[in-house]
Amino acid sequence: MKKILYFGIFDHDFSRNKVYADGLKLHGFEVIYCIDKSRGPLKFFKLFKKTRALKGEYDVIIVGYPGYIVTPFARLFAWNKPIIFDALCSFYESQIISRDAYRGNPFRIPYVKLVDWLATRSADYILVETEAQKEYFVQKLGVAREKAVVTYTGVDEAKFHFDQSVQKNEKFTVLFRGRITQEAGLKYVLEAAKILERDSVDFLVVGYGWGPAKREFDEILKNNSFSNITFISKHVATDELNRLMLQCHASLGQFSDNERVERTIPHKAFEAMVLKLPYITSRTVSVSEIARDGENCLLTNKADARDLAEKILKLKNSSELQKSLAENNLKTYLEHFTPKEIVNPLIKIL
Repeated sequence: MKKILYFGIFDHDFSRNKVYADGLKLHGFEVIYCIDKSRGPLKFFKLFKKTRALKGEYDVIIVGYPGYIVTPFARLFAWNKPIIFDALCSFYESQIISRDAYRGNPFRIPYVKLVDWLATRSADYILVETEAQKEYFVQKLGVAREKAVVTYTGVDEAKFHFDQSVQKNEKFTVLFRGRITQEAGLKYVLEAAKILERDSVDFLVVGYGWGPAKREFDEILKNNSFSNITFISKHVATDELNRLMLQCHASLGQFSDNERVERTIPHKAFEAMVLKLPYITSRTVSVSEIARDGENCLLTNKADARDLAEKILKLKNSSELQKSLAENNLKTYLEHFTPKEIVNPLIKIL
């Protein structure tokens, strides 16, 4: 039995890390955590001490997400063990394309690209979230094709699970949940809400964020009145969030024309599956890897609020479509995206 050292500065309850650890355990692997989240350089010293104390106790290192910064240090501390870096996406995409971090810093682009270069060169294998993301790593970052391994994100079943005792809201309700990022395209959701204001459709937004996308969202709310939107920005306990989501009739994905949308599949796509929620999102290369329009989701044109509004109405007006999408979504999850199934590509390289 192989022993896995899960290494880094990550939160082991974060869905992607938790799902992989659970899946590995179901396949008989032992998972040992080596985590330190101290501020500044101190964390590297502490990680070194912890790794040295575990020398000989593990066979492979997996650098948990996010691990861009610490992957080169994992190579230094690895004692010749193989390293698997769970990248999900590139640091450049995460920091610049999604939220333009380090705004105003003239060195932000070279710094972010250097982090990507060091992290990808320090690992033996790199886990990425979609086939489209793999192509990006190969074409843009020069990563060898056989080194990038597609592992979908999945969902933490301890947090998100279907409960048939939860009743749907009386009025048809669509849910937007997650970070307010550039790729989310929340402004198109707000525009669709305005279009549907007289069509007995409610919108529940459970979101948080920072950067340009959040500022744009705040500006729209400030300058417009909406009678059919409830916005929850505070932290919601897991049980309460699970209940709020189950009370809705559909879950919304990503709708912008930001380039990152073509390569990502957000956590909420998998949450919709396990919760038997019809999923509405924009038509992208990445989504086509797991979804079929009219079968287990409804797809819209990118950056098109009117098309989104039409798809929401189409779903609202057909209980048969609601039922088929919900059932097919759960079926897709059970066949391909449970923790045990989702780690199969990782098992192969282990």
